[in-house]
Amino acid sequence: MLISRKRLTQLLGLLWLIDGILQLQPQMFTMNMVNGVMRPMLDGQPAVVESSLNWIVQVTTQNLILVNLIVAIVQILFGLSLLLDRGVKVALLASIVWSFIVWYGGEGMSMLLTGQAGAITGAPGAVLLYALLALVVYPYAPTSDPDEGGILSRKQLRWALAIFWIFMALLQVQPYWWQDGQISQAISAMVGQGGFNGFLVDPFLQWLSNITSSIEIPLNVALIVVFLALGIALFFIDNRHIRPVLVVSIVVSLIIWYGAEAFGMIFTGMATDFNSGLLLVVIALACWPLAHARISQRRKYMAEVRGNQRQSQRTAQTV
Repeated sequence: MLISRKRLTQLLGLLWLIDGILQLQPQMFTMNMVNGVMRPMLDGQPAVVESSLNWIVQVTTQNLILVNLIVAIVQILFGLSLLLDRGVKVALLASIVWSFIVWYGGEGMSMLLTGQAGAITGAPGAVLLYALLALVVYPYAPTSDPDEGGILSRKQLRWALAIFWIFMALLQVQPYWWQDGQISQAISAMVGQGGFNGFLVDPFLQWLSNITSSIEIPLNVALIVVFLALGIALFFIDNRHIRPVLVVSIVVSLIIWYGAEAFGMIFTGMATDFNSGLLLVVIALACWPLAHARISQRRKYMAEVRGNQRQSQRTAQTV
């Protein structure tokens, strides 16, 4: 594969380490984090979920410094463990559990139960993609292929990416995304968040929001078609022809990461992770088969054919 399991583990560790460092930004220790990140996730949630999330928000508000330090320390420890190859199994398993805790308590399940989630809002949540990668690199069983052996194989990871894009298409079918202004408002909501975004991202996002406001229904149809086509192609095209599909997946992911997620707002001082766009690029690269893999498979096939032919000849001579 393009990225070995060891390198993929280190990359996952690097992402966790950066997330932990982002949690130490000064604004994370102010009410800006609670009001700008956590409270918005309460809107539209089912009553039971809203009640539990509201309790989490209250506890965080009352213990803001402690909560941020705990989150930062835990994620930095994950990162260092994976980067330094120390206690990798424990770190990966703990990171999977942690991912679901953060997904629920910190992201409100990426608003999936509100009818407002979509690809351009970062659904289903970047932290779930961390857990997905952890399942791929977890040293579950030794195999002859050093790139495999995880709980999920690379082929299954590709299927997971296919399911992701199909799920994104289904989310865009929700009535919310057919209402006037929803796509353009989702984009414009990323404008004015401060920091370096003011000149790196905001001008493009404002232009994009203005453009999309007049073509929202055709744009939503196009998004559904592209997402669905990507998902189907990732499911059914074999490794010999999968690279162009992965390229399209990477390009679409980068467009979403820039044009809808504002690079995860990492330049604003309020980011907690890179958002889903960058993780989707990593997953696509992790599914990328190298050219020599095809050659190796071809040689193995030809060797088997020649072996079968020789066996047939020996059998015929014996008869």
